[in-house]
Amino acid sequence: MGDVVDKLRENLVTRSDQRGIEYQGKWTTWGEIARYGEQVVAAIDATGCPRHARVGVIIRNRLAHAATVIGLLAQRRAISFIYPFLPPAALVEAVSTLGAGAIVADAEDWPNFREAVKDAGSAGIALHAFDEVPTAVDGLGQCRNLDSALDTGSEGGIEVLSSGTTGPPKRIAMPLHLLERAVASAPGGESGQVPDVQINVWPFGGVGGVCLLTASAVHGTPLVIFERFSIEQFADALRRHRPPTLGLNPTVISMMLDAGVTKEDMASVKNVSGGSAHLDPDLQDRFEERYGIPILWGMGATEFCGTIIRWTPQMREEVGNSKRGSIGLPMPGVEIKAVDPETGKAVAAGEEGLMEVHCPAVRPDWVRTTDLITIDEDGYVFHRGRYDGAIVRGGFKILPERIVDCLRAHPSVADASVVGIPDTRLGEVPVAAVELKQSAPKVSEEALFAYMRENLAPTYIPTRLQIVDALPRTPSLKPSLNDVKALFAEKVG
Repeated sequence: MGDVVDKLRENLVTRSDQRGIEYQGKWTTWGEIARYGEQVVAAIDATGCPRHARVGVIIRNRLAHAATVIGLLAQRRAISFIYPFLPPAALVEAVSTLGAGAIVADAEDWPNFREAVKDAGSAGIALHAFDEVPTAVDGLGQCRNLDSALDTGSEGGIEVLSSGTTGPPKRIAMPLHLLERAVASAPGGESGQVPDVQINVWPFGGVGGVCLLTASAVHGTPLVIFERFSIEQFADALRRHRPPTLGLNPTVISMMLDAGVTKEDMASVKNVSGGSAHLDPDLQDRFEERYGIPILWGMGATEFCGTIIRWTPQMREEVGNSKRGSIGLPMPGVEIKAVDPETGKAVAAGEEGLMEVHCPAVRPDWVRTTDLITIDEDGYVFHRGRYDGAIVRGGFKILPERIVDCLRAHPSVADASVVGIPDTRLGEVPVAAVELKQSAPKVSEEALFAYMRENLAPTYIPTRLQIVDALPRTPSLKPSLNDVKALFAEKVG
């Protein structure tokens, strides 16, 4: 029995004439995707780039980029992702320090970092329209950086990008043998009931996007992709393709409710999965009440190559709504415990502690995270926020998630983000940025402060609050905490 890459290669042959990826309303077959991927690999090989060398991909959610990733995976190459919408200086630094044998990027992006790639000794490959052959960039047709392997041994792998909520996205290496976990994390992967079609809402550079892309290629599941997510395109895809299941994030769930995606639009969907961020139980209740569809939430971690805790339909049938707010039970082969942050000793059932994870498929030891959890007497896990994000205000520890949860519960609030900023007297104080629902009555900053005073302890009340048209977000649609902080710095300036 072969591994995930063998299955992917087999599928590209046996399903060559079947629907592969829909992009901009047009289907491309798996055979066409395979041929394009082979052209990319051939262009890289022609530069003299060694097979073991890291290949940097300036990744966009476009058909050519998806086929590039699939083609590189099929040849067991080492892939590192970089987002093209980094600030110009950060993008130049990323390609300069990557240590890649070759950089693959869309033709439109090359002027932004061409000289940096040349100085780094990397070869350059330009992606054009999908019906055009990839070509070497002028002056970058020869690889001069011959010792640029990925830190995953000789098997190749993928360096996926973290969400970047607290700073520039970090690259985290995922060896190819761990793609099995990534595929199992995609909707239907664990149960083996692969859906007829899937709709992708994730950036390909992150673990969610690459998991879904890889799983689709391995199973031959038709995949709908958008270059830039919009609720209108998403609802149109729902109506045209009638998917049986969806993988979503809290932002998309909130957008669906606010935009009025109808129950008829969702008629084919049996359940919704997700786990990229905390899901407000009130938001889950509103979604399930409107659509009559259960949300099977979970928790994923880039460091563990996919989902580590999740709900399944069977678990939901057994306990119903009695575990409201839980992210479910650990995946098979994963152990979870909550420990005291100071002593490292396991805490009692129901008590809050830092999450430690044992996932032998990834690494043999227990790994302590910065996530706060409780585990009830039945083993169900409840996420309570991030310990490293705590704001210490004059000696009082404040968890931003508590303030965010309070604001999200307001009927006019679509989403909120809370960060700490320096304060000469108290050390650090919380501030909040709030995005309002378009479909709800408008509310003032003063009214939101009054609402928080009714529902939060005095130490938790932010010192400042801004209502914004839209929260700044990372490629995975999480609020960008650095950009939120910048909103308040700009106001001071």
